[in-house]
Amino acid sequence: MTAKVLSLRERVSLPVLVWLVVLWLLLWGDLSWANVLSGTALALVVTLVLPLPTVSFGIRVRPLRIAALLARFLVDLVAASAQVAWLAVRPGRQPRNSVVRVPLHSGSDLFVAMTAEVVSLVPGSVVVEIGAPSAQGGLGSIYIHALGVHTEEGLERTRRDVLLTERRIMRTFATPRAYAEYLERCRADGSDGLCGGKP
Repeated sequence: MTAKVLSLRERVSLPVLVWLVVLWLLLWGDLSWANVLSGTALALVVTLVLPLPTVSFGIRVRPLRIAALLARFLVDLVAASAQVAWLAVRPGRQPRNSVVRVPLHSGSDLFVAMTAEVVSLVPGSVVVEIGAPSAQGGLGSIYIHALGVHTEEGLERTRRDVLLTERRIMRTFATPRAYAEYLERCRADGSDGLCGGKP
């Protein structure tokens, strides 16, 4: 039995290539032409030498929604940075913190990971644990260490912010079928007010 030889097109996946370059840039922490070119070269070597099986991500790319998601992320980033800076310099006691469990509704390991990544990039919140849907029978959750949150109102605001982040990611990347299933899960636990309407 002969092994199948993969063609160059089958070995090099553009989404995987782009993702590896992005990871390389994040590791260096500096956006420069040298890092982009070296990351691209390294990503090409990795994908050619260690080809992965074809994976269907099951997403739909919507450029305008991506722009809106990035704009909202930047707003959250600036606002959270200002809040963390104030907590660091204000006089008085150290801020009290909490670990908050937030059940998610996407039903997809990919969307749970994307939500956790966006949440953890905003200062003041660190994802300490991810409960993947595949390990929990259909629903996922994330546990967040939230800086300066200790009241019930603060806990609810943290949960709401995470669910709104999940909604924006679902509206940006989910296929119509995945989005409809997401809405059903939202309605099932009474969170449909945060899930929104059509994708």
